[in-house]
Amino acid sequence: MQAASELLFLLCILGYGLVTIGYVAAWTLRRREGVTVAFFSLVTVTTAHASVAVLHTVSEGRLPLGAPAGAGTVGPWDHPFPSLALLLALVVCAAGLARPATRILGSFISPVVAGLVLGSLLVGAPEDTAALLPVAFASAWVPLHTMAIYGSVGLFALAFGSGILYLRQDRRLRSKQLPEPGGVRLPSLGVLDSINHWGFTGGLFGLTIGIVTGTFVAATGGVEAGDLRPKIVATLGLWMLYALGWQARYFFGWGGRKAAWFAIVGFVGLIASAVGIGHA
Repeated sequence: MQAASELLFLLCILGYGLVTIGYVAAWTLRRREGVTVAFFSLVTVTTAHASVAVLHTVSEGRLPLGAPAGAGTVGPWDHPFPSLALLLALVVCAAGLARPATRILGSFISPVVAGLVLGSLLVGAPEDTAALLPVAFASAWVPLHTMAIYGSVGLFALAFGSGILYLRQDRRLRSKQLPEPGGVRLPSLGVLDSINHWGFTGGLFGLTIGIVTGTFVAATGGVEAGDLRPKIVATLGLWMLYALGWQARYFFGWGGRKAAWFAIVGFVGLIASAVGIGHA
């Protein structure tokens, strides 16, 4: 089964790359049907990736976030990067199936997903995650902490994609550009701002839960304070940035373009933190 999972995961890496190319082609050729093809290709690849994760979880009894210290990873999918990529893809697929107008969001998320799954092959197993996993078996807080952190990243990614599209659509409308017949159609500014708002709010809530439960995880012991300090500083910094953006929307009316920029800057910082430091 491991050999089959490894082959399927490698096909998923290739698939995410082809999805990215499909979205680029749709934008370049300005073909609306190209977005549909790329989106359902993303759904197919994400389903295959999810099956690998489920098989791993059932067979190993743990999420594919890296093996316990000294055990060695089961396969290239047993790494935080592919798990994060899977969650991002799932969020975009769910949004696209619920609201077809948002399928274009995949054009901004698929390159991130492809980079994360490919990065798992290049980076190798992170020692910090391996060090935290023994605590996971002893603390009931870890599953909630992990789901909250990864869920917040997925929702922030949704806000990030909608923010980019908002700026593009806003510029198009300001310059009075009319959509080409059969070309790629973007959602309305109202829809994009609404996605940004709910992604931002849900992501901030998930990140807050992740920080609180992470405190309980650290209190269980098994991890040196020095090992956690970089993650704590980075996570709290991101939380403060997103909290500032959320408060600015509610108290100062910073919606629209300002909210879009907050979502973009915040997500770039989040990805830089995840890649440079790692979050268990």
